[in-house]
Amino acid sequence: MDNKLLDKLGAFASRMDSNNVLQGISRGVMGVLPIIIVGAFASLFVGLPIPAWQSFIASTGLNTALSMLANGASGMLGVFVCASVAHVYADRLGLKAKAINILALVLYFGLLPFGQTDELGTFLPITYLGTQGMIIGILLALLAVHIYKFVIDRNIVIKMPAGTPPYVSDSFTALIPAFVIAAVTLVLRMVFAATLWGSAFDFVYAMLQAPLQSIVGDNIWTIILLYILFQLVWVFGIHGGFITGTFAPILFGLDAMNQAAFAAGQAIPNVIGMAFSYSMTTAVFYPALAVAALLCKSENLKTVGKISVVPAFFGISEPLVFGIPVVFNPIMFVPFVFTPAINLLLGYGAISLGLVPAYAGVTVFNVPMIATGLMNGSLALAILEVVLFVLDVALILPFMRVQDKRHLAEEAAAAEDAE
Repeated sequence: MDNKLLDKLGAFASRMDSNNVLQGISRGVMGVLPIIIVGAFASLFVGLPIPAWQSFIASTGLNTALSMLANGASGMLGVFVCASVAHVYADRLGLKAKAINILALVLYFGLLPFGQTDELGTFLPITYLGTQGMIIGILLALLAVHIYKFVIDRNIVIKMPAGTPPYVSDSFTALIPAFVIAAVTLVLRMVFAATLWGSAFDFVYAMLQAPLQSIVGDNIWTIILLYILFQLVWVFGIHGGFITGTFAPILFGLDAMNQAAFAAGQAIPNVIGMAFSYSMTTAVFYPALAVAALLCKSENLKTVGKISVVPAFFGISEPLVFGIPVVFNPIMFVPFVFTPAINLLLGYGAISLGLVPAYAGVTVFNVPMIATGLMNGSLALAILEVVLFVLDVALILPFMRVQDKRHLAEEAAAAEDAE
């Protein structure tokens, strides 16, 4: 592989990995993962198609409680993501802004469209509190942080006398940025109210989020390209989380639609989502890579396989990536980059053809394959994952054998030198 090309690709991946905006979005979205998991399991338990279970939760009122829990978790993801991204992004920029997540929510709620009826009067619809508000929530979080930083960098703050308790001085430091954010909120609300969309939320959803969901949710090739890029940057020793993390709001949004449909006993609308993507790639591929290493003859790869096989089943790839190694290794480039893409294509085909049901949208990272299928409400999905695992081992082994021969030669040479 050409060294200049490697250097350029490595430098590009490194810049992306250190980009504050991408990292703020990626880590901010992942920060709400516990809430996503809670909402996913609540939806799963509401929708389990077991007559005895459905009768039990209906008779005890548990179905209502679980539904409210799902609404309180998945149904508020836009709000949670906005607060989380603001906190992480401000931290990445080195801002000491304890109130920044609250100020970001001032923007968020200040721009939410209101509903009005003769019976209820003015009310706040829940439409944009959930996944439909995730993209604009991210944008507003970034905007709030930049406004705060703009004011602070110009030292336009209220300074308290020496000896003032920090919690008091911090509150006054945030006061002027808070007024500026409030003023921006008013201006934006009035500007968008004069447009055809009527609100910033309607504008962003129509012009950005809906098209993105269509591009990602309805097109397997988009997901395949994303995961090829994800694996590719790993070849240069850089974790590709910034790639999947950037599109995580879209994937989690698709999962939330699936959760809601599953809980309501309706047909699951989306094949693609984070649950599908994780199960077809990380959950299946890395265990296959570890098992392929275990089947080698060299002590080096056998040791790597033994050390990495258990972590691999829980989605931990670093022992394999650096132990085989995959990094800067042209031999392992093809299976490492393209095998997950093959899984995605085959999994998508199996679900689209009705051979197995779609994933219910229950995304639990670092959970072994088979369990990921079962937790999404289907034994057939668990079987699909096992089939892909076996296929992956078969695809990886020819390349791993070549790598094995290299290690065997190195070990033989080391043994001769020792003599």
